[in-house]
Amino acid sequence: MDRTLLDMIDAALEEIQPMAAQSFGPAISIEAQLRWCRDFELGAIKGPLPKPFSMGLMAVREFDMYGDQPELASLINQVQRLVEAKLDGA
Repeated sequence: MDRTLLDMIDAALEEIQPMAAQSFGPAISIEAQLRWCRDFELGAIKGPLPKPFSMGLMAVREFDMYGDQPELASLINQVQRLVEAKLDGA
């Protein structure tokens, strides 16, 4: 069964939140961007698109290239691509 965008966002948030709670800077930024994406997907936008919208790049750098969580980086990148596609279609 394919996961919905909202399911993907929630899964990424579940992994990012503990890191953000420990004041890990990149995780704090990624969490904020994921929360914006969640609000966007639910139709309850709170504020403008995070600029720069760079959670995918940060995830690759922190969790794939120099980290040990390539699956998390891939999930965050997929969320960003799907949200960007929806924004381009809006």
